[in-house]
Amino acid sequence: MKKFLSVLLSAALAASVMTACGSGNSGSTNETTPAAQSEESAAASETEGAESAADSQASAASGETVNIGVIQYTQHASLDEAYEGFVAGLEEAGYVLDENLHIDFQNASGDTSTAQTICDNFKNSGVDLVLAIATPAAQSAVNTFDGTDVPVLFTAVTDAVEAQLVDSNEAPGKNVTGTIDMPVIADQIQVIKDILPDATRLGILYTSSEANSEIQAEEAQAAAEALGFDVTVATASNTNEIQQTMTSVVGSVDAIYIPSDNGFASAMGTVNSIAVENQLPVFCAVEAMIQEGGIATTAINYYDLGKQTAAQAVRILNGESASQIPVENQEDCGLVVNKTFADSVGVTIPEDILSEAVTVY
Repeated sequence: MKKFLSVLLSAALAASVMTACGSGNSGSTNETTPAAQSEESAAASETEGAESAADSQASAASGETVNIGVIQYTQHASLDEAYEGFVAGLEEAGYVLDENLHIDFQNASGDTSTAQTICDNFKNSGVDLVLAIATPAAQSAVNTFDGTDVPVLFTAVTDAVEAQLVDSNEAPGKNVTGTIDMPVIADQIQVIKDILPDATRLGILYTSSEANSEIQAEEAQAAAEALGFDVTVATASNTNEIQQTMTSVVGSVDAIYIPSDNGFASAMGTVNSIAVENQLPVFCAVEAMIQEGGIATTAINYYDLGKQTAAQAVRILNGESASQIPVENQEDCGLVVNKTFADSVGVTIPEDILSEAVTVY
């Protein structure tokens, strides 16, 4: 990879001559200019866009195979979708698996020591770039590759600054950047109030070993109390305690809120079973958890988040420093409703909320 990066500039300049005309799907974001612009400004904008597209094409077509190590902290739908989106985004940019792209995908199965071992193996194998999916995986990757010339990307991380992955979202300060999945938690709590206007007691459940979950839980508690909820917080130290944590709040809360939590996300079958048995409404932070056993939320799309991360990877492969690429969030959140699960716990979704939903299960 280092060889192709060293010749990238000359290749990109040559490719830009060929792509400046007639490349309708070049990936340029500046092909069209407002009618009011001068002809000179329009030409400059088109040239800039063509050069950007040419950079990506030159990198992907260089003949070199890019080796990416991917570490996913655990297996659940949201993280899986982020990875799938990442691969799809790379393919759209010309990096195709088994052609000019090799990915060593590893799953830590929710174990931090395994995550560290995986990252050590990536370092020994000489990968060109690392993608870490979820906060604990990202922390292991940043710890392993700190001070090296191997860039680290992350996705599905709630707060990159609090997790000490970057100095700031605007200026990472390290050879690290990525995308975060911090939702507007106040909006999610408002959804609970809109669907259950008479509810007064809210349980907030999360895995205590996940720093990202604790951050969300604190914000959720503040938002819930602002809406008049009496809040009960219950935590599980690992997935084996989730059943006990769920049952501990039965009878003392009117509804449950679960943040974007890897432990609970991987145990939604257990959550669903206890909720249905006790007719206890559950609301979650992410769509995949709603699909598996929650009522509603305003959620980001993890597949799209993965594609957004792939765009950052392409910029790095084109020669940009990860430290100069700001951490990004997904701006648009859509209302997601699981009417089937709501019915199973005796909750009727108001028609006005159903009409606003972008997805209804």
